[in-house]
Amino acid sequence: MADNSFTRLLSCLAGTRHITLFMFILLLAGGCTSREVIREESEVPMEEGVGEVPEVPYDGQLLAQVVFEKVEYIVPQQELMQPFMREFGDGTVIDQVMIRKVQETKEDEPVYYLVGLGIRNGAFRSMALALDLAADNSLYLSSKGAKHICRASIGCNFCFFTFSGNKITGCECDSRATENNCSHKFSEGNTLLQDVQLSNQRR
Repeated sequence: MADNSFTRLLSCLAGTRHITLFMFILLLAGGCTSREVIREESEVPMEEGVGEVPEVPYDGQLLAQVVFEKVEYIVPQQELMQPFMREFGDGTVIDQVMIRKVQETKEDEPVYYLVGLGIRNGAFRSMALALDLAADNSLYLSSKGAKHICRASIGCNFCFFTFSGNKITGCECDSRATENNCSHKFSEGNTLLQDVQLSNQRR
């Protein structure tokens, strides 16, 4: 009797071991499958450029250099007259181009502007484009340089650019008469040297 009970007990334990072993094998197989899926998914290469912002190359062109506070032109001023007339695009005739420094106090960092002066239908016009000052004091004009335009009324002979610190803020007529005024227009960028081949090609 005792032998029969012991035999049944061994049979039950054996069955339990088989079930336990079977469950353990299933768990191992499942774990391997999960790890394989995770490994394969993590190894999928990302497409190049996805999520990246393309870097826009700097398009500044060298125009001049500041030497002992004096501007030395590398590109002849006359060469920039036609591009200024094209930039105005309204029939303005440019007769003078220069580079001017804006610096209200010695504490302000100087900012240099490329300035074109001209006339349209007898009325004064001027344009100033912000230049980039490099570490070696070279002056570059890029398409990102801010653009300021002054348009004088018929009674105003000349418009001055007004500024605060080292930034142009507006325009003012040389005459204080109320009917004489200068309008100011501002743009974030410019196309002055777009498709223009300058005599100096050094960048």
